[in-house]
Parts: sequence; structure tokens; C-alpha cells
Amino acid sequence: MSGLFSLTGKPILITGAARGLGAAIAKACAELGAQLWLQDLNAEAVDAAAADLRTQGADAQASAFDLTDFDACQAWVQDVYNQTGHIWGLVNNAGITNHGHILDQTVEDYRSIYDLHVMAPFVLAQAAGKKMLTNPGPQRGRIVSLSSIAATHPRPGIGNYASSKAAIAGLTRSLAADFGADGICANAIAPGYVLTEMNKAILSDKAFVRRIENRTPAARWADPTEIAAPVAFLMTEASSYINGQLLAVDGGMNAFLQSNED
Repeated sequence: MSGLFSLTGKPILITGAARGLGAAIAKACAELGAQLWLQDLNAEAVDAAAADLRTQGADAQASAFDLTDFDACQAWVQDVYNQTGHIWGLVNNAGITNHGHILDQTVEDYRSIYDLHVMAPFVLAQAAGKKMLTNPGPQRGRIVSLSSIAATHPRPGIGNYASSKAAIAGLTRSLAADFGADGICANAIAPGYVLTEMNKAILSDKAFVRRIENRTPAARWADPTEIAAPVAFLMTEASSYINGQLLAVDGGMNAFLQSNED
């Protein structure tokens, strides 16, 4: 049974891996023995993240490029494949925010979010999926994408973000349908509110932080490691019959209507 939870020697590509959730996911996969290929737009930061993992005994390489350069996405997958001879996992984690009321947003505000949150994962899943099909079966690979609680429970002013995260959930189900019979499982994680650098601005709003705590049965925000652990599990062979799922990792928030506030 323990072998089902191992990622030893399995090449896994992780986007947005320099910090936050991406770095936590990389560390969780490294602890299971994965061979890591980290991507981020910030070259200095992703190099440092890979170097830090190597000091802990992990096999980690870094690449810096813009995920909205779709040719670069395909070239990255091919380069990893050329060096390893196979690809096991892809984690579509990279994300940005550009919030605003629907009346203040532009087509470009939506397009920039969709290119990163939806189109890049599509291009990477297509390229990586082709390589996974060359792996010996019956289990050939894993694709995990980061959606959000906002996909199903948006708040005002985040339409481009929320709708793109709903789209990645739909893309995940399509990948599961297309690749399922080939032993490639595709799933998405829908985190609740997490203590990350990307949330720095809203974390400074103490009233908002308290509202989220009151709306969450766990009564707190998540640590990045609590999102990374289920991602790592979905990368393993132990998850072989989990496919096409949007897994809420939100302290129960999506299933809870009433506030804890007295």
C-alpha cells in the first residue's frame, strides 16, 4: 500500500512554483520523492525555490518564462521530456488577480486572466498529456489544476477571476473524459481562503479576514501546506479512481451557510 503514495522518480511539472501555493505543492511532492520541474515568471525567485529544495535533498529544476507565451509552454514540456524520457504529472497552479466591478472591467482585463488561468493550462495539459500517453499503463499520469471556492461561491468584484476558475473546473472534467480510459486522471482543487503572499492586500483588511473566519466552520484561513497535501495525494497512484473532480479544500466554507458570528 505504501508504494501507492510514492512519487519517487516521477517527473512533475508545477507552474507558479516560486512562492505561495506553488512552493508548498513542490515541497509536498518532493517529500514523496518526485522529480520536480518548477516554472515561474520570476527567474530569481524560482531559481531560489529550486535551490532551496535541492538543499533538502530534492531533485528540482527551474525554468522562468511567461505562461501566456504558449509556444514557450510547449517547449518547456518537450524539454522536460527530452531530459527525462517521460512525464508523470502536471500541476496548473499559476494565477493572478485583477479585481474590479463588472462595469469597470475591460475585455483585456478578462483576456489576461483567461490566458493564464485557462488557456495556458489547456496548452500544457495537451502537451503533457501527449507525453503521458507514452508511459506504460495502466496508470499513465496525473493533471491537477487549481480552481477556487470563487468558482462556485464568488463575491462581488471578482468576475474575471471567478469565471476563469469555473472554466478551469470545466476544462478539468473534459480532460478527465478524454484521458480517463488511458489511465490519466485530471482533477481540480478548489481552495478556500489561504494565507499566501497573493492575498497580502486582503489580509490587511482585518474586517474582511474576520468575515471569512466567521463564514468558515474551521474558523480560520488555510495554511498553504493544507492545500498542497491533497494536491500531492492526487499526484499519486493511490488516487487512481478519482477523476474529473472539483475538490473543495476550504475548511467547510462551501457547505456552510450560517455565520459563526454571534
